[in-house]
Amino acid sequence: MALGISQVMIYVEDQQRAVDFWTGKMGFKVTRDMPYGVDRWIEIEPPVGGARLVIHKAEPKWPALAQDRPNHVLFHADDIVKTHEELAARGVEFTQPPKQEPWGWSAVFKDDEGHLFHLGQR
Repeated sequence: MALGISQVMIYVEDQQRAVDFWTGKMGFKVTRDMPYGVDRWIEIEPPVGGARLVIHKAEPKWPALAQDRPNHVLFHADDIVKTHEELAARGVEFTQPPKQEPWGWSAVFKDDEGHLFHLGQR
């Protein structure tokens, strides 16, 4: 059996602000943007391909994501120090710059919605 991950949803307040962050600052590309009820179904793909992120409009009744720790989407880079420098130069805010941990290199960045994401090194 071949099994993989095709998409991961990120729930946001402002879909366009999220698209602008992920495409403009992170270098992702929009692969699908279409009407979805009163909102949009937006899929974005990382520069190296792989699983896509779905930028989904959060419902007001949904609980807010924790703002004090990274969420459940983890990213990786081949060279975390170089990636950190490039992303920071594009305006990505890092709450934790790259540092060596017992398990490997680790950094944490924030999107324009205030969500925290982990960045590791392969």
